[in-house]
Amino acid sequence: MKLPGPQVISQLRSKLQFEAGRHLYGVLGSYQQLERFMRNDLAAARDPADNKFPTPINLNKALLECIDDAALRDLIDREAKRPQWISQRLNDEVAKLLQSSLRQTPFLILYQIELMFAYDLEFSTLRRYASNQNRILLLLPGQRSGEQVVLFHEAAADFQRNLPASVIADNHLWELADE
Repeated sequence: MKLPGPQVISQLRSKLQFEAGRHLYGVLGSYQQLERFMRNDLAAARDPADNKFPTPINLNKALLECIDDAALRDLIDREAKRPQWISQRLNDEVAKLLQSSLRQTPFLILYQIELMFAYDLEFSTLRRYASNQNRILLLLPGQRSGEQVVLFHEAAADFQRNLPASVIADNHLWELADE
């Protein structure tokens, strides 16, 4: 069921109250809907303790900023020859970024996560860090299609991806309604 942004925030707030368990959440929509949701709803949202929600993090940008220029050039040079090495290096950088960010705040909002798919990075890393006192909200360009979640649904079929079913629990995933 598609929901307006304020209703998504309300349901998310109720989930944020639970201490134990997995806390990986997702919001689906077009890039335009997600941008509007960040600007209008997330910017004004408050958690159950009445603290402002954190500023969303552009994961692609943050990940690339973690790698110095020389290392980035090395990654580019090795990409075609050693794709598994590149994926492992980027997985390690995602883990470091999550660890560092979650030390500062126990709630992260991530958007622009295309590198996760481009390099087949492990979503289990996100699930592992989104547990107990830590929470992660993913803003995902996608839509539900039957039992599956199709990401990058606005792109040509060759570029679309399915969100692995085990990544986000169904009751932790919301789809934005057209407004």
